[in-house]
Amino acid sequence: MIISPLKSACVLSAFLFSNTVLANENSPTYQAIYQVVEQDFQKQTKHQASTSHWGIHSLDFQVRVPASANHLPLCPEPLTVIGSDNKTLPVGTIKRSVSCLSTTVDWRINITIKAELSLNLVVTSTGIRRQQTITEKDLKLEWRTLSREQDFLTQISQATGKLALRRIRSGQILNPQQLESPPLVEKGNQVIVKASKNGFTATTKGVALEQGSLGQQIDIKNLSSEKEIKAIVTGRNQVETQF
Repeated sequence: MIISPLKSACVLSAFLFSNTVLANENSPTYQAIYQVVEQDFQKQTKHQASTSHWGIHSLDFQVRVPASANHLPLCPEPLTVIGSDNKTLPVGTIKRSVSCLSTTVDWRINITIKAELSLNLVVTSTGIRRQQTITEKDLKLEWRTLSREQDFLTQISQATGKLALRRIRSGQILNPQQLESPPLVEKGNQVIVKASKNGFTATTKGVALEQGSLGQQIDIKNLSSEKEIKAIVTGRNQVETQF
């Protein structure tokens, strides 16, 4: 039997079309995995946005489920989703592990999420020198898209008054790791030492043996006892310790 080239092409086209349709018809298990990962990722991001005060933001992501999920049996119990990486932000390549923990069905599969996060970030509006005290005019809020993990600030007030640890170029997303709080206690300053224990509080005077910022522990010389103690900086030339 002779088959014309036209008929042969039509048969091949129909075969490829049929395979494409079958490839796009994902199993109920595949769809369940996709949906649970999508919902879990959106829920986690919404919670993080709320607790971190991101404000208006946009999340663009794709859930990538392996084709092998089509061969897994449908789970009779709710699927379990856990993070399988150390990501702290919903950006870049994110890994999730989905499990079916049932007495009759037991399987686990790894899922990948590709995500980008867009939001208003604190950006330098001018170049900043090392050890420069940052002011409002040095900064601005700008809509940026993050595709990889990095620290950022979303409020200008989070950076004003702090010192730059290194030179920062204009237009850069401000990283909180680039900043430090100015010292509230300078080495050699006389300080008020507040000591407390079991509800009893006493104050005395001391001399700072090193500089310190808010919340930092420093060495203090107690002027009454002449002993060296460790205390936490609580304010301008004020420290607190325990008996």
